[in-house]
Amino acid sequence: MNPLLIFLISSCALLQLFASPTQLGSGSFSTKNPKGVTPPPAIIYRTKNLKGPVPTNDWWSSILWEKFSSNHYPHPLAVKCEKAGLRIYYPGLNSSSSDNAFIAGMPGSGNDLTIGTAAEGAFDQALVQDYNDWFVTVQFGTDAAHIRCTYGHGSPFIYIKYKKINPGLIFQSAPKVWSLSENCIGITTDSGNHYGIFSPRPIKWEGLQSKIFEQSIKNTEYLSIAVLPNNKISTLNLFSKHAHAHITETEVSWKYDSKLSKVIANFELKTVSRNGTKQTPITSLYPHQWRRLEKNKLLTSNKKTIPLEYKSVRGKMKLFSGNSFEVHYDFPGLLPCLPLPVNDIKTELHALVTKKDIPRDTYWGGKFLGNLATGSAIADTCGHKETALAIREKIKSELRDWFVAKGNKNDRHFHYNSNWGSLIGIPPSYGSSKELNDHHFHYGYFLRAVAEIARVEPEWLTTLSWNPMIESLIDDIACDSRNDLKYPFLRNFDPYSGHSWASGHARFADGNNQESSSESMNAWTGMILLGEFTRNKKLRDLGIFLFSSELAAIEEYWFDIYNENHPDSLKSPSIAMVWGGKSTYETWFSNEPHCKTGINLLPIHGGSIYLGRYPDYVKKNYLYAFNQSGGKWKGWPSIMLSYQALSNPEKAWSDWKKIENSRPLDSGNLKANAMHWIQNLRRLGQVQRQIKCDYPISATFRSSEGKLSHIVYVGGKEPVNVNFSDGVSFTASPGKFTIK
Repeated sequence: MNPLLIFLISSCALLQLFASPTQLGSGSFSTKNPKGVTPPPAIIYRTKNLKGPVPTNDWWSSILWEKFSSNHYPHPLAVKCEKAGLRIYYPGLNSSSSDNAFIAGMPGSGNDLTIGTAAEGAFDQALVQDYNDWFVTVQFGTDAAHIRCTYGHGSPFIYIKYKKINPGLIFQSAPKVWSLSENCIGITTDSGNHYGIFSPRPIKWEGLQSKIFEQSIKNTEYLSIAVLPNNKISTLNLFSKHAHAHITETEVSWKYDSKLSKVIANFELKTVSRNGTKQTPITSLYPHQWRRLEKNKLLTSNKKTIPLEYKSVRGKMKLFSGNSFEVHYDFPGLLPCLPLPVNDIKTELHALVTKKDIPRDTYWGGKFLGNLATGSAIADTCGHKETALAIREKIKSELRDWFVAKGNKNDRHFHYNSNWGSLIGIPPSYGSSKELNDHHFHYGYFLRAVAEIARVEPEWLTTLSWNPMIESLIDDIACDSRNDLKYPFLRNFDPYSGHSWASGHARFADGNNQESSSESMNAWTGMILLGEFTRNKKLRDLGIFLFSSELAAIEEYWFDIYNENHPDSLKSPSIAMVWGGKSTYETWFSNEPHCKTGINLLPIHGGSIYLGRYPDYVKKNYLYAFNQSGGKWKGWPSIMLSYQALSNPEKAWSDWKKIENSRPLDSGNLKANAMHWIQNLRRLGQVQRQIKCDYPISATFRSSEGKLSHIVYVGGKEPVNVNFSDGVSFTASPGKFTIK
């Protein structure tokens, strides 16, 4: 064949494969799915009412990915979309636990009831008709004739709108009817759970002694069904006073109060009255919310203020009355790295510059960028300026490679999927393309690397126009706009649950899940540092909101620092994975104790100091995993000993000296990082959670001799006056650590 013809055919094939990259500042991304990479599915199960990017990685996302849905968990309820309609169940009274897990899930076939219809037969599919920050509306049927169910986190109610369909409630067996009026029915199902069925106007039900309650009308009407905390008439009457304030929209907002070092998160529930009278909605709050509630409006069952509550896999959920509530999250501060220089780590740091076998995918390639960011900050702190500069040049080289779609066969780049509205790193890993998994884990490392450049050279982002690509990475995992045309609002973060979810599709019997909460915190750390060092207050405060909320959830659900949310049968002080319907001390990839505990510790960096807020807990958690390992770490020693140093740095250093040269260390960490971290904590002592600062890049430590060290890092060129809550104030110099 003619060589010119071969060249032309090859060129056309490449053009078809990659199309023209879309320019974004100095960067670019591909818009045609790369060859050999499985994209997310073409079909999204939604009505014509919904267009544009959709919220993957949510608690209810499985509805978008399949004809009906997997189990999902709008606590205190569990629900599933099926051919017969919406199957619902309250798992709180039927939970189980073992020494490494506790479960409050959805039965495989049993239920409390199904909201559907007996006369019209099975539905063909369930479609997402609408959604907002923590609620979703699912449509069974067509736009012309349907049942729509609206439900969400915290709500004991499911709100129902039906049009030209006979609604029916289908039970496993005939429930016990213990209260009956023309607007309200109180029942108990064969599982022992209690429900209220509420109509905004008098309605006649047929079959109240059978397995199917059915209405005979086909007009557009409304119902509310609520799981009740008990079967008291007074409780049913209380719920009836709130049943017709149908929640139509939920919205979270936040602000950072630097003087108090707190985030004020406001949760608003917008309603429409379905019976013409003004009512307020009721919802139930998770432990991380009611423990930090600003104004107590928790509902009680009598004048003795006995709380009305539900059992859940997260702990007690307490009922709240009102259209909005505020939760105040502590923000503890963070640092680019620990501040004191140490000796004998220059060679280890310089090895980053000469490393050749750099992973290609966004997760492990991202971890390498994270190591570069950590190494650069440490090198500067230790006075190795040339090494620090060389590491930052390596960071910029890596980022340039990722941020430009060159169209080569093995090109590392980012690809935008317009159908789902997601930026996908190529090559992907762990389902980050096919299932849109783990983007916040992967991109968090990129953001910390970018923040490290911004710490010293913020003009690199703007002068060379890399900002648009960086903003796209941020928007993919945590877009703060509900009206963005390219990305959904807060993709990975669930504002009501208080933490992130990892699975893009959530197609599991136990709902969505998140394993490495610490890699979420890694991402939010990168956003905070980047926002502060580029004077982008909006980005910084978004990161502080995400960090502070996730911290509260970690301390409640992963660590259970108050010893209230985990059952006594659980042996481990921490759990490794939070699911919608369970929590487990297990990982996706290993049963080794260093993995099951360490997955919520790594990576170790200047934003990790939150792990030491409760040193007695650190000691307990560390020793449990260490003893389970037989008194010897089989892997990840630098991670585990860095964690130990937050409680007992002298023992951590002694243990480190025994193994530092005798075995390979963790692939996702640096030997220099472990040495710098442990030796810093030997001198600084333990982090002080009670002392806060009005500047976010800060921390306070207390040594074993009782010496307090107030630490601030200021980027840029202007000094900053800082004030700590214990009365210490000083002027922090720019471009370096200031320690008082």
